[in-house]
Amino acid sequence: MIVIVGGGIIGISTAYRIAELQPNAEITIISKDLPESGLLNPFYTSSKAGAHFRPFPSKNEYELRDSKLTHETYKQFKKLSKLHPETSIKFMKCIDYIEYDNKLYESLSEGYTEIVEDFQIIPKCELPNNVKFGASYNSFCVNPHVYMEFMLQSLKMRQRINIIQREIYSLREVSMMYPNSTLFNCTGNGLLYDGSYDLKCYSIRGQTLLIRPPLENYELCNSRSITYQLSNGEWSFVIPRPLDGGIILGGTKNENLTNDKPIEDETKSLINNAISRFPELFNDKGELDILRINVGFRPARKTGVRIEREVIDRSTTIIHVYGFGGSGIEMSWGAAVKAVELLEMSSSNSNKSKF
Repeated sequence: MIVIVGGGIIGISTAYRIAELQPNAEITIISKDLPESGLLNPFYTSSKAGAHFRPFPSKNEYELRDSKLTHETYKQFKKLSKLHPETSIKFMKCIDYIEYDNKLYESLSEGYTEIVEDFQIIPKCELPNNVKFGASYNSFCVNPHVYMEFMLQSLKMRQRINIIQREIYSLREVSMMYPNSTLFNCTGNGLLYDGSYDLKCYSIRGQTLLIRPPLENYELCNSRSITYQLSNGEWSFVIPRPLDGGIILGGTKNENLTNDKPIEDETKSLINNAISRFPELFNDKGELDILRINVGFRPARKTGVRIEREVIDRSTTIIHVYGFGGSGIEMSWGAAVKAVELLEMSSSNSNKSKF
């Protein structure tokens, strides 16, 4: 039996990949939250994602290694967008604007341009005021709730997957429930066998706004994703959620905040940053139609993601797949592919234990 601990985007993608390769596999997902129940839980981050693929130049070896996981996801999403438009995956023009000098972007450092299509540097004469660098490319946006529900429904019908909704306090607890099983640890924040947590893991708090754009600008707002990186270190971006899921206006990134409720000053800052950059979101009275304020804690890890096989004893093998920060959607399929490779290597007695 295969048991997946964690029902976010990584856990569900891993189950989907296993089912793709092993149609008769017996799979159980155990998770405190799932897409429907976790929609308003700030610690179930997958449902709060923008979500789209915004590549970035790698600042270190870990980011470069992990960026390759996005390549498999990009290719998979290209296929799914054509075969299953009901997944909500939509490819569109995406734009990066950097409002300060950034050599990594300007030199097109590794990790930035390798996989996206139609990449072009925007001439300086066409850049908005105060923007130092701009580039456009073709990438995907996705409504994460719709996408995860699509995969779960497919698994339920095709695989007869077993889903248990409950909180887990240690992987040892799961191994006792399901002896002689392989466990996939997709807990995001690195829950371990003994109930402790990976000390390299930490959370990045984010706050975004879900917006209903004015009807006269509806098509425009749903046709492209734009990201500004401000000179003061803040971000301002718009990400359409396809299939009429609204527009995500973001966003904040803060490692030091633990408040799981919306912060009024952050909401005001998001609105103020958008006024000059995304005037099409505002009605003729200069107001935003805010449907929801999202708060989520991105499960990051200091040395990048962990995709690694650990053998506890003869009856317990754990494949760890966690620590994706704010890139869970983008890396999800690539991570699932790598994790399931470790499962296959385990059955063939391969010595390789990590990607």
